[in-house]
Amino acid sequence: MKHAQQAGFTLIELVVVIVILGILAAVAIPQFTDTTSAARTAVGQAACGALQSSATLLYASNRAATPIATIISNTTVTGGSFTAGGCAGTTFTPDGGSAVACGTIPAVMCN
Repeated sequence: MKHAQQAGFTLIELVVVIVILGILAAVAIPQFTDTTSAARTAVGQAACGALQSSATLLYASNRAATPIATIISNTTVTGGSFTAGGCAGTTFTPDGGSAVACGTIPAVMCN
């Protein structure tokens, strides 16, 4: 009499796969916990870059220094807000994040 060969996985094989998946998840999850704050910092840095570009464009079109409030109002950025602190102390605060200091805008472009 022939015995039918059963197809499938044994309990040991299934447990080994579950343990391996658990180890992979335990290693991967901590790498993604800081992703939100890193993204907010990146938004802040991008907004500061946009502010620098606006200052340069306004200087190029006017050939004169522009007040920081005008530079900020001409910079379109979503996801946060600027805090004017002068040409050297402007910061951008992303929604739900901490403030990112923008670099100094040269005095020839900003007053």
